[in-house]
Amino acid sequence: MTTSTEAMARRILCALVLLALGVLALSPTARSQGPRVLLAEVDGPIDLSTVDYLTEAVDEARAGRYEALLVRFDTPGGGLAETLQIASLFVRASDVPILGYVGPVGASSVSAGTILLVSTDLAAMAPGTTIGSVQPVVIGPTGFEPVTDSKIINYVVEILEEQLRLHGRNESLARRFVEDNWNLNAPEAQRLGATELVAETPADFVDQADGLRVVVEADGTSYKDFVLAVRDAELVTFSPSLRVGLLSLLADPLVASLLMILGIYTLVFGLSAPGHGAEIAGTILLLLALVGLGFSVDPIALILIVLGILLLVVELKTPGFGAFGVGGIASMVLGAVFLAPLRPPEFVVSPDYQLLFLVALLTPTGAFGAFLLFALYKVLEIRRRKPAVGAMVNEVATADDPIRLGEKGYVMYEGELWQAIPSEDLAEGDAVYVHRVDGIVLRVGKSPAPPPPVPAWKARILRVLGRKPA
Repeated sequence: MTTSTEAMARRILCALVLLALGVLALSPTARSQGPRVLLAEVDGPIDLSTVDYLTEAVDEARAGRYEALLVRFDTPGGGLAETLQIASLFVRASDVPILGYVGPVGASSVSAGTILLVSTDLAAMAPGTTIGSVQPVVIGPTGFEPVTDSKIINYVVEILEEQLRLHGRNESLARRFVEDNWNLNAPEAQRLGATELVAETPADFVDQADGLRVVVEADGTSYKDFVLAVRDAELVTFSPSLRVGLLSLLADPLVASLLMILGIYTLVFGLSAPGHGAEIAGTILLLLALVGLGFSVDPIALILIVLGILLLVVELKTPGFGAFGVGGIASMVLGAVFLAPLRPPEFVVSPDYQLLFLVALLTPTGAFGAFLLFALYKVLEIRRRKPAVGAMVNEVATADDPIRLGEKGYVMYEGELWQAIPSEDLAEGDAVYVHRVDGIVLRVGKSPAPPPPVPAWKARILRVLGRKPA
């Protein structure tokens, strides 16, 4: 008995050790690899999609416990309102050091990009890169025209000065960047106090940043105070959600313009020739164009979802060929994409495996959902279909056995045996006509059924028109 108890205890102890080793092998994997820095990349104009992209990046850096968020810039600038949102986001991220880097060689971060670079906690540039030219511009009859209104100029100068002051940089550069459209290369920006480092690559920047103290303060208020510990840190590229990817596509001026033009023409065609679904497609295209042109995303997403629900209800209530249903599903999916981030689930595995897991999860789910929608559509189509039993009237059948007048027998109709009651005696093999269908019983006779009587209202109309009822 004692030997059995000891053996059982050893098995339990071994199981607990193996379980502990498994947990240790999974949970601390990320930490055992050393420090990690999340790398976000801003390529192209700064717009609403950039705001969402960097907001997600900051949240990811915070949730993933990265040592810092490194933002690589290569941008011609963008909207001032969006730039201010991002600059405020960087300052409010009190628990995440934000590193700004202009690269690779030949890149530039001018205009609004310069404001964003100096809004980061630690800034570096690659050799052969440029910052500056912060004077605001507007689109006029001749193209881009510089803004010379002193109110706007002074406002932008004050914004830039405030960011330089917060991060302990040279405030006097603000007016020269805006009023004189100064441009600085990497060594000049470091020497004049616009940036702190010159680095060949993001990895070189991270190595140089190790041990540096990051302080963001103004008027005696400290917003950030870090000592960076990022030596030999792993750079993990940030992958945005589907929402941000779709917004980036729609924010392209060419795409937004094309969607607007196509939406207008499709809507006009749909209203002039309704019933083909063009009016639905036109409405969805116009809503997507409005998102691309800078309208607030959340209200339009709600409109898309409500529109999708209404279209599905219309599809269920009215016969058609599925245009309302397809449009409703597409509208609801687009609205859900805009409202939900749709990022991969967070597990202690690599991002590639996360994406594979997400695809493996969503593919059968989507296929099953599509099958259910198809089955529902077919069921509703059958329910809307008119009964076809009446089409048997005056069709020819054959008596399968002798049948007396008024008694039940069997007739053969298109290879099927039906119960039948004749209007006269029938011999086996007699050809008969179907007069009426009473459930599963046919009323038959040797002569064709008389035509149905003409309704009284129809007979009166025919008499008014001078025609005899048939």
